[in-house]
Amino acid sequence: MSESPEVDRQFREKQTYNLFFSAMTARASPCLADLGWRMPIKFGEINDSYSGVNSEPDFVLYDGDTCLLVEIKSGNNIGDRHIKQMRRCNELTIDGVEEELKNANVREKTPYDGSVQTIDRCIVYHDIDDDWVGQCRNEWENCQEQLERLEEEAAVLTQDFGGQLRRVAGEFKSGRLQNRFDRGIELPENPKEEFVLTEQMEKEILAVAICGIWGEQSMGYEDPVQVSVNQVRDHFAPVFNLPPDRVNRVLYYLQEIGACDHIEDLTYEFSHDHISEVLQITQTVRESRVEDVLEDVDEDHIPDEQQTTLDMISEEGIADGSGKENVDEDGSNEEESDSDDSTVE
Repeated sequence: MSESPEVDRQFREKQTYNLFFSAMTARASPCLADLGWRMPIKFGEINDSYSGVNSEPDFVLYDGDTCLLVEIKSGNNIGDRHIKQMRRCNELTIDGVEEELKNANVREKTPYDGSVQTIDRCIVYHDIDDDWVGQCRNEWENCQEQLERLEEEAAVLTQDFGGQLRRVAGEFKSGRLQNRFDRGIELPENPKEEFVLTEQMEKEILAVAICGIWGEQSMGYEDPVQVSVNQVRDHFAPVFNLPPDRVNRVLYYLQEIGACDHIEDLTYEFSHDHISEVLQITQTVRESRVEDVLEDVDEDHIPDEQQTTLDMISEEGIADGSGKENVDEDGSNEEESDSDDSTVE
């Protein structure tokens, strides 16, 4: 059995998202939702036109007054990229954050109106604790410098299964948040799995997610369960904007390892014949990564998602007499219009 540290990292990253999210739920004590916090943005991008800064925190928490920008890390290595991420969070303006909350339909998702008085930020590491921080400050010279740079930008938190989500370094701007996370939040040992993908939506974790949803769904039905590339994309949208090419390659990979059958174009089928492979998918991706398997496949055998989309549009155009549509690089389509007719008065 070969080991795959990269695939294991994907699983750890997914687990850390679910562990942090559990702090919002009744599984935690005290529950952040009971303290008034909501999570209107997950893996979003804050484009602050006022400061010219783009920031991509993993989660945005909001309580009607304070916006807390949260970055989640599965390990304990403080990298330059982490410091830059938190610095960008620090450079955001209240106007820019309020605009992003509005774009995220915060009024529909929360009991709040989207006004912000304070922007705060923190970074959560799974494998950092008080002992680690002490060694970093007093024994590891390069680590001490990195930690101090990070502390200038954000509060540093730790979390653990069956342990606490709490502050171990750095400071919050808000005394209320400082006090809350100094006391800590008790986390469950087995958090509910709310997230099945990582932020980067790597192919291996996507393969496991597809098997966990459509593959296992087929076990409860006598007839096979079919799924298309667009169905997979729609299922995970809008939190995860999956490129069609990635979904298509993962589905074809699943066909190659015997976890499903390719039916036609961008459609695949799971049935009782695939149960063994579906249930073993976690171990399979550890031993055989997606692109390693597809290296041995003739690329002409893998459906071309853009060409298939073009063919489908062409057939629809013949049927309805139109056919004047363009296909974007991501496989989506938009109607063409003559410039003279496109002006709306």
